Amino acid sequence: MTVLQEILRWSQDLPDWQSDAIRRLFAKSMLSGDDLDDLFALLKAEHGIPDPQGRTANRLSADQIPAPAGPDTQIKLVALRNLRHVNNIAENQCLRFGENGLTVIYGDNGSGKSGYSRVLKHACRARDQSEPVHPNVFRPYDPGCIAQATFEVDVNGTRRQVDWVKGKPAPPILSSLAVFDARCARSYLDEEGDYAYVPYGLDILEELASACTRLKALLEAEHERYAVDRTAFANLVGDTAVGKLIEGLSHSTKPEQVAALATVSAEEVTKCSELRKVLGESDPKSKAAQLLDCTPGPGQNGARCSTL
Repeated sequence: MTVLQEILRWSQDLPDWQSDAIRRLFAKSMLSGDDLDDLFALLKAEHGIPDPQGRTANRLSADQIPAPAGPDTQIKLVALRNLRHVNNIAENQCLRFGENGLTVIYGDNGSGKSGYSRVLKHACRARDQSEPVHPNVFRPYDPGCIAQATFEVDVNGTRRQVDWVKGKPAPPILSSLAVFDARCARSYLDEEGDYAYVPYGLDILEELASACTRLKALLEAEHERYAVDRTAFANLVGDTAVGKLIEGLSHSTKPEQVAALATVSAEEVTKCSELRKVLGESDPKSKAAQLLDCTPGPGQNGARCSTL
């Protein structure tokens, strides 16, 4: 099992946002600011914070990475033919590759070299697929015109033709062909200026760890920005239902609990109005005497008093 196959198997147990991060890293090697924004929204959504844009995670899948080939399987690219809706490349043409040795393809700017290479990278599941396969800009846009091509390969001496269509999973057999360019490079410079080699695929783990660190910083900044200052409620903390709720306020506090304690019933409003009225009397002692019905009870030396 290759490193990428191991990463695919390992990613199946990861949260959706982390698997999405690996998928992006496989396609473009480094995450952009927009990628981090998306992953940050997906991370929060998995913990119950809705995303206003409704973004959803796309997990890493088997059709995005090279399929493992048997040790006795030899695959050669013989020809790339019948490109359709790829830049301004003429259709029904054939680009042949030498079965042995080196094939050099050259031409002026705009002759189609990059168009062919982008098709190769997408069809062969190259490590970098950040460059899209563009349609012919000199023709009116037609959503039905989808880039496609036919590959002729030699598998252990037997010729086969396989078709690639943009937007569909690339044929697994083509993933055994390695496509390498400057964007797929896997060499890094260390702090001392020496080249440090990272095995193919393992840099994904390094970049994923870096992304997690950056997302942690975003979380801490947002937490600090929205942190609640409870000093305004300090006088309410105490051995009451409201005081206990404020003292233990956290992410697990249910909104219904707060709403129940913050809601004043009609009975409580009436009682509060009466208390304000009583406390607002100019002579509270006189008012108290009026409200108290103090008459001696049978066989009692004291008074039986009733209040409103």
